[in-house]
Amino acid sequence: MITAPTRSDIPLDNVVVLSAGLRRGELTSVEIVSTSLARIRAHDEWLHAFAAIYEEEALAAAEAADRMMRAGCWLGPLHGIPVALKDLIDIAGKVTTGGSPLFANRQAQRSARIVERLHAAGAIIVGKTHMVQFALGAWGTNEHMGTPRNPWDHKTHRTPGGSSSGSAVAVAAGLVPLSIGTDTGGSVRVPASFCGITGLKATAGCIDTTGVLPLSTTLDSIGVFARSAADAALLYAVLADDASVAVEEPKRDEGRAFAGLRVGRLAETDLDGVAPDIRAAYEAALEVFHRGGAQITVVEMPRSLDAFARTASAIMLSEGAVDYGELTADPAAPVDSSVRPRLAAGTRVTAMQYVRALRQRVAWKQEFATLLSRIEALVTPTTPSTAIPVDEVDHDQAPVRYTRLLNLLDMCGVSLPAGFDHQGLPIGIQIGALEGRDAQLIAIATRFQESTVFHLRAPTMRDATQD
Repeated sequence: MITAPTRSDIPLDNVVVLSAGLRRGELTSVEIVSTSLARIRAHDEWLHAFAAIYEEEALAAAEAADRMMRAGCWLGPLHGIPVALKDLIDIAGKVTTGGSPLFANRQAQRSARIVERLHAAGAIIVGKTHMVQFALGAWGTNEHMGTPRNPWDHKTHRTPGGSSSGSAVAVAAGLVPLSIGTDTGGSVRVPASFCGITGLKATAGCIDTTGVLPLSTTLDSIGVFARSAADAALLYAVLADDASVAVEEPKRDEGRAFAGLRVGRLAETDLDGVAPDIRAAYEAALEVFHRGGAQITVVEMPRSLDAFARTASAIMLSEGAVDYGELTADPAAPVDSSVRPRLAAGTRVTAMQYVRALRQRVAWKQEFATLLSRIEALVTPTTPSTAIPVDEVDHDQAPVRYTRLLNLLDMCGVSLPAGFDHQGLPIGIQIGALEGRDAQLIAIATRFQESTVFHLRAPTMRDATQD
């Protein structure tokens, strides 16, 4: 096996720095990947972020990346950089479980399109991460394959957020600098918020989902996790069908970060039930925009957020039942108790209800395009609460009140760290933009993080042997 000394000075939380160090010859990919693998070995027994680790393949790929660099061949900013994938993304010859023991022997025949793009960019895939079974759940729990730990609490097992739970934990804990998830109703943004990192959900269709296990073909989208929006943009640029959209430079006006930007905020009635610490962080985030020159406008929702959620659920559950609903018929099958009733409910959605929901979605998209035509960004809390203990989870009350809206309406969105609650747990804010405006969204997110420091704070780590 290829080995290299690990280096404590390697900043796995900053892809921009890693990439620059590689190009200058100050770092090697073998050193970076070896450090990532060492941190996984040291911490993942406790964190339970990874479902599979490809140590030998990753080190071999890192050595090949270094040889290319020495020969003067550079494939871009992800060349030699380790990445983790949610375990519903196919890699040829590897098992894709979709978070379920039912798929423990499901070996992929070919790689997903996004895997092909990662390889072409020189990225190093170090492993796959745990997830909610069939990607159906926002708290991040998995009864049969284990629930990753939120790294911000060493004593209490708190929710990591889902369904891309392990992908968020791996980045938050500093095991890898980048990871990929999927988002059907908040499955990237919720775990990003709970784990205190950046989680970007692309507009559906901007990133090819071929070779990715579906939940809802209408609402599914690919998302990326990173410490910062700048790093997330680098990964998005590799994955997106139009790579140029991720590198739009933020426009400046007289040194004010948000001059000329029109930002929408929620009305008070749409903030009912949000924890006080999150309310305070939300208002503080809006003040960052205001001080930067943005114009803040209240957006009056044309209907309750719950109405949007009901329509999204009808689409998601009925489409999910097509692929997984039959599994609920066998009471002995290892289907999570939180997943089984939802898939069963999906089998009971009638054709008329499904078509009506799709038509409702089209009408609401048009309505919302008009409503948001006067703003560039809609800012909301990401979740109503911070991460809660796993044993307090109520699966009938998913933390997707603000995230699911964006999937239903084909918007792009990002969750950014925006503070910490009285327990020291991360708080996220969500910024949403109309479909196809991913570049503008990334630019806004980057400017926000240039004006704040919350994304720079990381949880302290511990080994599995600690009390």
